[in-house]
Amino acid sequence: MKYQTNAPAYPCMPIKDEFGRIIAAIPGFTKYEQVLLSIVCAKEGNSRTGFKDNPSNIMKEAQILTDEYFKTLQKLQDAKEDTSNVIQM
Repeated sequence: MKYQTNAPAYPCMPIKDEFGRIIAAIPGFTKYEQVLLSIVCAKEGNSRTGFKDNPSNIMKEAQILTDEYFKTLQKLQDAKEDTSNVIQM
């Protein structure tokens, strides 16, 4: 199974409004965007100069790390599916 990076990071919950109609909120960030934002925030927090240094460099590094993150998750998912379930009694 392919890990879906474009799925919503926080799935929306349908709610009822005051007239009883069901409303599904529009989901915000995708999983990829959420991980990217977390990495950028971590890099910004660890940086002494902040974004004044080179914002495009921070974004490129964050994109590379995000891609590696999801590649690793996919490898783990594939390995999990490939292992056979042995039941011992």
